[in-house]
Amino acid sequence: MTEKKRIGDILVELGFIDKDQLKIALAESKKTGIMLGEVLLRLNWISEEQLQMAIAIQSGAKILDLNRVNPDPDVIKIVPKEIALKHEIFPFEKEDNTLKIATANPFDVLTKDKIARITGCKVETYLAPKDWIRKMNRIYYQTAESIDQQIEDITQLYELSGIEESRIIKLSELIIEKGYILGASDIHVVPDANLLRIFYRIDGVLRQEYIFSKKLHQPLVTRFKIMADIDISNPNVPHDGRIRYKGDLGEFDIRVSTFPSHFGEIVVMRLLIYSSIVGNLEELGFEKEDLRRFLKNIKRPYGLILTTGPTGSGKTTTLYSALMAINRPEINIMTIEDPIEFLIPSIRQSSVNPKANFTFANALRAAMRQDPDVILVGEIRDMETAELAIRASITGHLVLSTLHTNDAASAINRLLDIGVSPITLASSLVMIVAQRLVRKVCKDCMKKRPISDEEIEIFRKQGLEPPEELPQAVGCEKCGNSGYKGRTGVYEVIEVDDEIEELIRRNPSRSAIEKAAVKNGTELLFKQGLKKVLRGITTLEEVLRVIPGA
Repeated sequence: MTEKKRIGDILVELGFIDKDQLKIALAESKKTGIMLGEVLLRLNWISEEQLQMAIAIQSGAKILDLNRVNPDPDVIKIVPKEIALKHEIFPFEKEDNTLKIATANPFDVLTKDKIARITGCKVETYLAPKDWIRKMNRIYYQTAESIDQQIEDITQLYELSGIEESRIIKLSELIIEKGYILGASDIHVVPDANLLRIFYRIDGVLRQEYIFSKKLHQPLVTRFKIMADIDISNPNVPHDGRIRYKGDLGEFDIRVSTFPSHFGEIVVMRLLIYSSIVGNLEELGFEKEDLRRFLKNIKRPYGLILTTGPTGSGKTTTLYSALMAINRPEINIMTIEDPIEFLIPSIRQSSVNPKANFTFANALRAAMRQDPDVILVGEIRDMETAELAIRASITGHLVLSTLHTNDAASAINRLLDIGVSPITLASSLVMIVAQRLVRKVCKDCMKKRPISDEEIEIFRKQGLEPPEELPQAVGCEKCGNSGYKGRTGVYEVIEVDDEIEELIRRNPSRSAIEKAAVKNGTELLFKQGLKKVLRGITTLEEVLRVIPGA
């Protein structure tokens, strides 16, 4: 019998990775216990399609065409929810006595046999991405409505018979799971005088989802703090912690922050879902030419690259995605963050700790002694950090960092205002990216409406031909009646050319930099947003909300 080839060897033979990458990934897999394919995906060294191709070659399984799948709800009922979620399979079709299931692991014959015994059907397996299977199971098994019913049952029992620890544990898990299913980035647990309110931030907007009795406040807060390994004895000062959630929906991290208020502790939990934090640069929302310029500059051996925008504008996603795009075994990438959003294999990440005097500046100073090629500095907050970052970028390192400014041009003025030398800044700065996140209009309920005279003028002022009709957000069940579903980035990219470099040396105004950048091919944020309206991606109202005063 011919010995089955290992998945890593197949990937090398197909030319998807080289032997050095395989060696590093195997070591990471052995250290963490994560499957080799998952490690390679997290490293962004292969795509899901490439992994599937290799598994198909190894197993002889058929690859499921996701575009042609039309799940039958009656078929899904054949396989118990517990089995589907536990073994991460998704039943989608039944033909005569053959049940077709999607799986990411075609070698799991025990699960295949178990399903055959339970259903009495012959089971045929098809290869599909794990994320897609989880998504289908969430939609068809673990619906938001079922969670609502469970939460209502628990709170009613609480009113009747009081606190039971098991109920609080279950309620806390359901609140997190509802956030995951809704695609929330944050969960807010907020007490007032008589009630406890639960909010979810969905597509950048807070939405109140539940109102509970105030009696549930302390038990729930205590439970979340225990899960996050936070001291429960001192509610009068802010605390930070982290939860590693493990459940039917998979595994992910949650960053937890508490804050004392007049009515009790507020808890805010940020869901750190890998797929929402680390993305493919091509899918973030860059215009084609801006993406080309961005990719060119993040592959430079040295220089300073800045991303700017308010909190929640997607800067972390852009920076992480940039790191993944250049991550290679031969490159030493280091990060200094506050805090670490997500652990990325093979990248050397650290978190600042001001109490231990491990500030951005001190951490950057120490990182420079670690022979780095690329350094990500979470934020430039002061003169010392700015000078060190610029010095690193001039002495043969690529430095990525962020600033809180409204647009790209203002980043230059901000650095000059805190005391950075115009000459050193001009010598080091290679690119600035300003960004915002806009909600995408829901395709299931979007309608068109006539454009007004005032709106026509908005497009014409930006040199754009106005359409006859504009996308309108309506609202339906699939988008939570918001009219929007998902978000995309709006980017303003300034590439520092000779003219801008010379301007920086003369301590220029923001408008002078902006004018030179536009001459060099930069399209400003507002115009970029309007172009997404023209393509039916978002609405004019949303662009005006996110990029005001344009």
